[in-house]
This record gives sequence, structure tokens and C-alpha cells, in this order.
Amino acid sequence: MWFLCFLFIPAYAHDIGIPQNFTSSPCTDKNHLFLAPGVLTAGGINRACISRFYPEGPARMVITLLADNGESTTAARDLLPGDGGCLDISVPLRPNTKADLIVNMRYMEAACTWERRMTVRIASGRVIALHTERARYRPGDTLRARAIVLKPDLTPAHGDIDEMWLEGPPGAWDGARIAQWLKVRTRLGLAQIQHHIDEHAPPGKWTMRAKLADGSQGSTAFWVGNYELPPFQLTVRHAPRVLRTSERLVWTVCVRYPWSEAVEGMLVIRLRGAGGEGAGGRPGVRTAVRLRAPRACHRHAAAATRVGLAGAHPPQVLVADFSFQEEGTRIWQNTTVVSQVVDDPVTLEFLTKHQAPLSPSLPYKLKVKAVRWDDKPASGEHVRVCRRRSGTEQNATCVSALTDTGGVARVMFTADHDTSAVYEFEASLKNVTARLQLATRVSLSSAAFGPLRADSRAARTLLPLYLHLSNLSAPLTVHFVVITRGGIIYRWGATTQCPVASSTNQIQSVPRNSTCNANLEKLVPDFDLHLNNLDVDPNQLDVNTSDSLLDRHLLRVVLPIKVTHQMCPDSHLLAYFYHNGELVSASKHFEMDECFGNKVEASWTSRQSAPGALATMQLVTAGPALCALSVLDTAATWLQPQRSVRDVLVHDLKRLIDTHRNLTQYDAAAECFFTGDTAELASDVGGWGALSARLAAGGVRALGGAPAAARCDSAPAPLLDQQPALPRTDFSEAWLWRLVAVGLNGTASSTARAPDCITRYEASALCVSRTGLAISNPAVLQVFREFFIHADGPKKLRRGDNSIIRYRIFNYLYEPLSVEMEVMSSAQVEVEGRRVERACVGARSAAARRAMLRVRAPGAARLHLRARALRDPSCGNATLTKQVTDEVIIEIEVEPEGVPMEEHRSTMLCARGTSEPVTSNVSWTWSPQQIVAGTEAVTVWAVGDTTGPLLAEADALVALPRGCGEQNMARLATNLLALRLLHPHAPAAAAARDHVARGNYKLPHQQQNM
Repeated sequence: MWFLCFLFIPAYAHDIGIPQNFTSSPCTDKNHLFLAPGVLTAGGINRACISRFYPEGPARMVITLLADNGESTTAARDLLPGDGGCLDISVPLRPNTKADLIVNMRYMEAACTWERRMTVRIASGRVIALHTERARYRPGDTLRARAIVLKPDLTPAHGDIDEMWLEGPPGAWDGARIAQWLKVRTRLGLAQIQHHIDEHAPPGKWTMRAKLADGSQGSTAFWVGNYELPPFQLTVRHAPRVLRTSERLVWTVCVRYPWSEAVEGMLVIRLRGAGGEGAGGRPGVRTAVRLRAPRACHRHAAAATRVGLAGAHPPQVLVADFSFQEEGTRIWQNTTVVSQVVDDPVTLEFLTKHQAPLSPSLPYKLKVKAVRWDDKPASGEHVRVCRRRSGTEQNATCVSALTDTGGVARVMFTADHDTSAVYEFEASLKNVTARLQLATRVSLSSAAFGPLRADSRAARTLLPLYLHLSNLSAPLTVHFVVITRGGIIYRWGATTQCPVASSTNQIQSVPRNSTCNANLEKLVPDFDLHLNNLDVDPNQLDVNTSDSLLDRHLLRVVLPIKVTHQMCPDSHLLAYFYHNGELVSASKHFEMDECFGNKVEASWTSRQSAPGALATMQLVTAGPALCALSVLDTAATWLQPQRSVRDVLVHDLKRLIDTHRNLTQYDAAAECFFTGDTAELASDVGGWGALSARLAAGGVRALGGAPAAARCDSAPAPLLDQQPALPRTDFSEAWLWRLVAVGLNGTASSTARAPDCITRYEASALCVSRTGLAISNPAVLQVFREFFIHADGPKKLRRGDNSIIRYRIFNYLYEPLSVEMEVMSSAQVEVEGRRVERACVGARSAAARRAMLRVRAPGAARLHLRARALRDPSCGNATLTKQVTDEVIIEIEVEPEGVPMEEHRSTMLCARGTSEPVTSNVSWTWSPQQIVAGTEAVTVWAVGDTTGPLLAEADALVALPRGCGEQNMARLATNLLALRLLHPHAPAAAAARDHVARGNYKLPHQQQNM
């Protein structure tokens, strides 16, 4: 593991204010700062780093990890003279345990050793995300699920999935395992399973779960129940909040088919107010509008007075009901939207964290965000920001700042050297106010980070660290660490520079024994004169200070930070150094949106396809890779929206990160827990205490640093076509569920037959490789033809039922057609009324019809709907340019009448100790019932192991001792009897014996046996 040394910046250290020729021993806490994750990854590798503030002479670093079972792991490295280094250590597969981490630094020249120990946790560190092909399934469908196992850096985790299982809905099935898979194999972290859902499966919310050997778990939920896809979608765009003084209210209503064309019909709108004193006396507004193609959207506006906004008792919310009836089929669809009535046209919010303390004599930027009532940024508004000291009678100092295009106003503030000062800020705009309270940090020396800046000459980002130091004449060695994803030390380094006050972005490293400009500290008073141009008060506010002005008048050093996707979703950056014997630190927390470094592009070779035709998806990504494909009908998302794979992965990653950070902060509470909710806490804690709290917030524990006494808060509680038209029969909601391997050329394709449904499909691709994960944007495939039948029918019926099949014939050709429509059925159902009809369908229009069905016999029924164009001069199509026809086959399962009933009988058959067949006669009596003829069925199964299924969880039979001795002895006798029924070499028997031993022989049972 010596290659680790190439990951860090070779630099030189110099402790400002402390002579480099140490006369005392270097093996002290003040000369070291050891950093390690608070939660180690079970079965993985974690990185630990050490900062040396005594850079003279070589040293040997040895890290030892002692697990709870006595297992130990050791890693060692020789450190050259300098500022420190990092080392990776393997972690045993012992999840949910604690271990001791020991660091040993041996200085050969000084003949001394520095050794410290800390207790860390070992927990699961993998992300296992599950998702199903669809969000809803019908009884009898095939469930397809996919599992993705990733490391915290979003690279694939190899190995089998220990267990996957399917749970039924809450109620009687709650917790019951419907199906189970053990040791599921993965390819580059991907695994796929499928399960046939029973025809009599109970409806409700089902759950798929998975578990790894290291304890990582994942789950996803889906719905099971009979449903029909809506033939069209009714959507409404509205304002979530409405201003009480508004004069007009606007809603935009859109009605579209799945293939994006407009729907014709009648739209009924009802507007009313709710809440408030006069809620019962408001009649509301009713309006009916007829929608015609090709216009799919309607913009509806109403006067605010008609819903009572301008009245004496205005409503608190506005409720808008929209109902649409499709012309011809008379199918209704309804939706309701609610808007909150607000009084304030603008809301204000301080974007600064309340627990962030101020650094004396360093500028602090305050950001105030203004948002309009319609959730749009309030740009071009003058926000008045005032400041005053808390607990004093002095007048407030105020300035006016203009909001930018994002609605953010910025002001600058510099605190004085009074370490007991607490400042109160108030922002106001149009009778709306927001308040913020900040405290000053106790420190004679201070540092603060500036904004990130991209370096155009190198693939890195520069970050200025502004300083307020005194007696500065020697170079400054600044150590910095980037902590990502709940405790991963992504980058550690150190740089030695002379602080400068210029706008250059160059990093000018110098030797640690050089001399800097002796007049550097004189630049700081000049800065106060330029910054506080409104008043001589050093605590004044200013809106004219730019970053370039800060660079010209503030001392700073520049840190090289390489920003990559590994710092997503958020990261903590900390810098620390010694000056005049004081540990000075600064921190910065930033978030990133892009978590996936690899890219994949998915596209269809043709954006439109005929029903049943071959469609080819093209993938472009960095190979070799394995891509998982999925295509879903957009209409399926109308009933039950499904989270994308990207959202599922990021959500599970954030949950893992938050768990590790919470555990680290809780373990750090044994020494000092920082809540950060009170202003006086930041004033009382500085130096080592502030640095330790910031590290724990990122998920890292620290040793060394000469911690000083500090007042702490109490710890928290524990955390736990052009071809002949074939009949259309395949109306799958999802398809192309397969794995595709991508070669070294980086391209691959997969071809499958598209379903027969006229709709839009959205395809996605998830690719994993050794370097990480890639997720494509949705690729849209339009399955369409110019002439087709769109029908909706029930999936199940019972004998004797009557049903109506509504269907429409769409003609998107630019010529009218005389269409003959024919309805045919199998023997199970009978079509009542006319089976053959004719209709003249205009150019780019549709005709609606319906068919009456009567169910005659149980079985699998098929209903054929056929439409073909004929020559008819009276309709305008005397000649046909090509064959125009379409046929749809609707499959209906006809069940017998009545209620399904099941009776169970069992018997015990005993063999005679021979391998010859044995005949046994068994007689059962069934309950007398009025059974529907043809529905009787008998299922017989035999089990050779009679007690095995009953004792699958044998340790659950064991009752732990509690109470008095007589009861415990009775429990012990029962436990021993249960153990006799088990095979002595079975794993369940071993687990049960251990359970009995722990419960009965680790207690003072001698007293209870008296």
C-alpha cells in the first residue's frame, strides 16, 4: 500500500510562533492530530491520517485495529520528515460491534513513542438499492425486481446478496414471507429476480427486502391490486399559494392521450373558498368548457371577488375541482387542487446557519433570500438589513441591499474583538421580517474560508483561507482535510505559504525555514478603512465589498481542492494550523448535485415505432460495463408515480451517511457534545473543542491536539408500418427488462419487440463498471400508427355479469375514412346488439362506440375488435392509397360465480422401516356446500420432515429465564425438551443450545436450584 503516498501533496510544515528546534520531546499530543472515521466499514478498507506539527526527522506510523472477538489488523508506514501522511487499514467483517483503534508514532532520532487509543464502531457500509419494474401489479402478474449493491463511493460491490425476500401487505400478512431467495449472485453489483404473484394474492402494499452479510439492508414497496390504466391524463398547473390581494386567479388544465394528442370532451370547473369564518356561505363558481383538438390545454381565469378574496371574511384556502368527460365514451376523470391564501407577497430567510460563530476582524457575508408568494425569486427588491448588539441599547446600523436574479441579497459584516458580543440581525421587506443571531468566537487568531474558485490552468479548484493573525513573519503551514460521505477521508494535505494580500490565484509554496514580509500585518487595518466605508464603527454593515477587495486587503493562503463527484452529496472541508501556540481552524460545508461520474447515453434508433415492430435502443458509455434496461409506459406512472433509480440510490446513500455521522457525533458526546443551538456555546468553545466538533459533524474522530477544558452540553439519548397489420394482443406496461454487456469500444445495443400499446415509453439505463456507476436520462420511444383502436376493458369478470366495452377509432390520416367496425368474441362471452357497424371518421379525428357483453361460461375469453377502411364516395374516400386496418384482442378471465373457499385436511402416515412402497388409505369428509359445478379441485402435497418447518426458527422456542426460580426451572425443562426434537448437528440446534446456555448458565442459577 505504498502507492498511497502519491495521493497527497508533498509539502513542508512550519509551526508559526514555535521554534522548529524543539527542546522538548516531540511525542506529545500537541504535536499530533490523528484523524480516523468514527464508523468503519465492515469488511472494507478505511483511511486514517495524521498531521505532524513536529516535522523534523522520520517517523514510523503503525495503526492497529482490535475487534471485539480478539481479531487484530495492523498497517504500518514509514513517514519521511514532513507534515504527516495517511494509511489504509482493513476492517474485519464484524458489523454492529465496537473496536479499539490504536495509533503508534515512533521517532527514531528522538527515541520516543507517541501512542493513543480510541473506540470506534464497525457497521455496514454498503448501499443496497431495490426497485421493481413497475409501481403497481395485478394478481397473476410477474413481479420483476432488481437489486444494486454499491460501495459508499458508488462503485459496484462484489459478492452475493445474502438474502432477499418478499413480504405481504399489512394485516394478516404483515411480516409473512411470500417468497425467499438465498445467496443471490450478482454481476458487478447487479442482481435480478422475478416472482409470479398468485391469482388470489391479497391487495395492498407489498415490500421487497434484501440483506447483505455485513448487515446492510434495503427495501422497496409496490402495490398489488386490480386496476386499469386511464385512457387519458388530466393535469392542472396552479399556484400553491395565492395572494389575498390578487385580482385574478389562473389555472391551466391539460387533457392528453398517452401518445400526447389532445382529448375532446367537456370540462367542468368548480372554484370555492374554504376555511375562515364565512366558509359556509360561499357558493363558489361553476363553469363548463368544451375542449376541441388539437388544443390540449385550457387556461381558465376567474376574478378573485367571485371566490370571496375581497370580502370581509376571506377564505384561508382555495379549492378547485376539475372534471372532464371524454366525448363519445363518456369516461370521466376528476382532480382537485388546493391553493393556500397568504397575506405576505414576499418571504425572507437568512441563508446563514444559526450556529456558525463569527471570527473577529474577518469579514462575514450575510445572505438573505427573498421569495415571492408564487415560489419565484423576488429579484430587484431592496432588502433592509439592520444589526445591533444583543443586550445593549445602542441604535441599530442598517443598509439596503438589492436582490439578484436568484432573489438573494448580500451584505458584509466584520465583528470586533469583543469575544462576548452577540449580534442580532434583522432583514425587512414589505412588512416582512426575518431575524438571525450570531456570536463571536473566542480566539486571538482566526481564519475563515472564502468562495471556491476554478483554476483555468489546472483541473482543480482553489479555495482562499482568510487570516487574522498577529506577529506574522514566518511561513504558515496549513493542514486541510476533505471529509465525504459520512467519514471517508477523501483528501488530506498540507501546504506551506507566506500569507499574501493580493488577488493572484497562484499557490506560492515556500520552504518552512524561509522569512516572509515583515509588514504583512499592516495590511489588515487598511482593510477596515476600505470595508467599513459607511461608518468608522468596525461592526458596520457594507454591501459594496467584493471578493477582489477582500483579496487585496486581507491576508490569505490558497488551498488546492480537487472537486469531483466523490464529494457528493455533501462534504466537509476543514483547515487547521498552530499560531503562537493556539490551534486555529476553519470549516466549510458545501453540497453537490451530481453524484455519478460515469455517463451513459441511451437513445432509440428511431423515435417512433409501429405496434409490434422491432425497436432498437443504442447505449453509449465507457466500457466494459453492464447496463440494466427498463422501459415503462408513461400511463402507468399516472396512477402510481415511481421513484427513479437515481433518486433511490441518492436517498439510500444519504441515509447511510446520516447514520454514520449521527453515530460519530454520539460517540464524541462522551467527551463533549456540541448542539450548536445556543449562541453562548460558540463563544465559550474554541481551538481544539471547535475543531473536534466540526470533525465529528463530518463523521471523523480525532486524537491529539492538546484538548483544553471546555463547557459542554449534555449528551443525547442513544440512536438506534407498412407491413400487414397483425392483431394487437400485447399491452405490457413494462418491457425490455434485461442486462446488456458493453465492450471496450463503449457501445452496445439491445433489440426487442415493442408492445402493441399506442403510447409513449420512457427507457432508462443503469451501467456499473469498476470505476463507478452511470445513470442515463430517460429515452422516449413513441409507439404510434395513424389508424388504430383504443379500447378499455375489464381484466376479470364473473359468469352472469354484464359489462360495457368502450372503444374509439382514431384516424390521424389527412383524409376521411369510411370505417367498418366488427366485434367478435369467444364462447365464454356474448356480444349483445349489433356486431358490425359503420362510421365515417373525419381526417385527424375519432369516433367512439361501445359494446355490451354478457358472460356465459368461465374460462379465458377473447374479445376481438376489428376496424378496416372501405371505399365510400359519400364519406370522401373513393380511393384508398393503402390498406388501413387494425384489430385489438382483449383477453378477459371469466371466473365462476360465488366465493372461493378452501378446506384443509391433514394426516400422519408412518412408514414401516422398509424401502418398499407402502400403501395407505386415507378418508376425509368435506363440509356440505353448494359447490359450483366445475370448480372443484384437490391439491395434495407430502412433507417428509415433519418438525423441520415448524422449528425453522428453533431459537425462538427458547424462553429466557426471568422471575422466580420455579418458573425458570420450568422454562429450562421446556427448552431441553425442544432441543431433543432437533437433529444434534443441525445449525438451528446449535443456535438454540447457545441461546439456552447464555440464558441459564450465565446467571447465578445455583441460588434458584436450591
